[in-house]
Amino acid sequence: MPSGNPDPRPAPGLSLPRSGQAPREAFLVLPGLNLHPHRLDPLSELLTTAGAAAVTPRLTGFAVPGDPALGRVRAARWLADVDAAWSAAQARLPGVVPSLLGYSLGALLGLVWAAERGVTLQRAILLAPALRLRAMHRLAIALLGLALPGRLRLPSRAPASYRFHPGTTVAAYRAVTALERRLRPRLQGWLRGEAQGLPPLLVACSPRDEMVDTRVLAHHHPSRVTLVPLSHEPRPGFPAHLGLDGYTLGESEWQRLRHAIEDWLRRDGEAAPDDTPEVAPETAP
Repeated sequence: MPSGNPDPRPAPGLSLPRSGQAPREAFLVLPGLNLHPHRLDPLSELLTTAGAAAVTPRLTGFAVPGDPALGRVRAARWLADVDAAWSAAQARLPGVVPSLLGYSLGALLGLVWAAERGVTLQRAILLAPALRLRAMHRLAIALLGLALPGRLRLPSRAPASYRFHPGTTVAAYRAVTALERRLRPRLQGWLRGEAQGLPPLLVACSPRDEMVDTRVLAHHHPSRVTLVPLSHEPRPGFPAHLGLDGYTLGESEWQRLRHAIEDWLRRDGEAAPDDTPEVAPETAP
């Protein structure tokens, strides 16, 4: 396994609460571009410990390292992958309500999916959300997209132990910017102070993030957005954008983030309706 990741073949799945009780809420857990999906497992465990289910789709291009589908992927394909995962979760958990835990691309993808499918998210946890890329990165992707074939893989800056592929295709970068364009009208409305389609959010990000513009949402919707600024010192060779567990953040900062998420899940969940769906026979995902 050249990348050094924990599992070369991440399986899509549904993790139920550790308590054994039927959940009333299921979080779509969506990874960042080229992040190995299992690197979000510590965060998924926070969700299942809190009584929610965790739904993990398999995004096109991430079936196996070197997956050729990544060279042909489009934003619509990733949205369809989320459709399939959520449909399978609903079949297993009739009546469950959707929430989102998304890192980077996953935050963007989840919000676009909810907006375009007319889905009301109960709430969302966004880590380093790629809602708006920094101008330099947006321009670079646009130029590369015009000049290079979609199947071409560009070297990844992510550490080998956290990435899924050694590089990311031009097609995948195009898909990210397409999702960003599709969210833009809704994001602009949120930045004007409108709340339509904005679920309660916990947003955790580093002010030094190299990839995304972090100056969004919190000051415009203080009653709906809980902001957790990350103040970790990145390890050598690690970008500040990659902060999602005890190794990337450092143990003390990870514990601070973990406790913030646990408190938010408990506090925000107290206002949720107290109806408990039945669990259907285990057939999917």
